[in-house]
Amino acid sequence: MVVVVGLAVLLVWLLLLRGSAPPPASVSERISTLSTLPSTEDAGTATTSLPEETAEVVPLPPPVGVNVKSPMALPEETAEVVPLPASPTTPSGGQETSPSPPQTSSSSTPPSAAPSSVPPSSPTSSSVVDAPSPPGPIDGVWIVNTTIGDFEDFSSSYAGYRVGEELANIGTTEAVGRTPMVSGSLEIDGSTVLAAEIEVDLPSIVSDRPRRDGLVRQSLKADRFPTAKFVLKGPLEIGELPPEGEEVNLTASGDFSVHGVTRPVSVSLAAARQGDLIVVGGSFEIRFEDYEIVPPRVSIVLSVADVATVEWLLNFTR
Repeated sequence: MVVVVGLAVLLVWLLLLRGSAPPPASVSERISTLSTLPSTEDAGTATTSLPEETAEVVPLPPPVGVNVKSPMALPEETAEVVPLPASPTTPSGGQETSPSPPQTSSSSTPPSAAPSSVPPSSPTSSSVVDAPSPPGPIDGVWIVNTTIGDFEDFSSSYAGYRVGEELANIGTTEAVGRTPMVSGSLEIDGSTVLAAEIEVDLPSIVSDRPRRDGLVRQSLKADRFPTAKFVLKGPLEIGELPPEGEEVNLTASGDFSVHGVTRPVSVSLAAARQGDLIVVGGSFEIRFEDYEIVPPRVSIVLSVADVATVEWLLNFTR
């Protein structure tokens, strides 16, 4: 009997609660992943022009007096020019005079070639490769971009939670829930972050088990408090800006609001820039009781950790 109960518990856990928790967020991995995608300047740029080989070429009619024998084979410069016949004139004596034949040059010297429209290359125009310019300033307002990457492989912007669980006859495991429905902005002046704000849609957070997701929404009262929000408290000094692709680590102070409660938090941040993209990862811990949250309970879950990790990995563009 005990064996049967144990197998039943194990089966329920495997089907409903146990899952493969994704690893913590990594700014360095995100930058290396997104560096293979089209640049943010090219993203979303569409063209409706026909391919060159399918474009229809409509030749212009030749000017009056020009007889182009084969417009597809002769270049414009070799078109044969045939003078128009002169109108017969009648002198005062009443006789018509025939037009004079065209004059031909007796010189055997060929006509000079037309001057080339391409100026001679300068030794400094193409033979010298300019050194890559240093990255430009990052001043301005950067917005969370939800169109870059894919939530399926977590290369898009996302935010969520990470919490430990202890299950009957199984032991400890980790539950991870995330959502791509994140909005927010950064305001940067020189090497200082003047303001930052991130907002997360709680009802859209999903883990690898739908039953767990329903219990989490109940605990967070997501129907009454559908968003969680982080707001930076005061300016944040970045210091010397690192080269592109290199990660910088900071600690920021801010206010975090969830379940109708707002508390101060200290956030561990990592950020890196690649062209017109800034990737920011952040994480901090919260105690459920500080936010009046009652962790979800089911029969096979012996306990849920008192502390959860809030994490995000966001793509910012201007």
